[in-house]
Amino acid sequence: MKRVSTFIVLLLTVTAMKPVKGFSCVEAKLSLLTCLPFLTSSQNSPSTACCNAVSNVRASAPTKPELREACQCLTVAVGEFPNLDKDRAIQLPKLCNVDVGFPLTKDIDCNT
Repeated sequence: MKRVSTFIVLLLTVTAMKPVKGFSCVEAKLSLLTCLPFLTSSQNSPSTACCNAVSNVRASAPTKPELREACQCLTVAVGEFPNLDKDRAIQLPKLCNVDVGFPLTKDIDCNT
């Protein structure tokens, strides 16, 4: 009986320690590639797939530390695309009806 109890406690401990998925910068950047036609001015408005990606990225960062990580990731990403229309990047969340919690610009301090 003691052996079964020990096994159950060990199993519960391992299950509790299992990492939660959380925010992934690589996944966020890959999903937001659907927004490039809008962000590079070759499309007049963001596509449904783009807005879904924006919504999913926001949902993947529900805590303050994850939101800070998302901010840092996306501000770097915005600076990596030379043909990106900065005004469109800032407008994107609003056009998709998603409050990401920070403007998509490389000039923001993600620690505030």
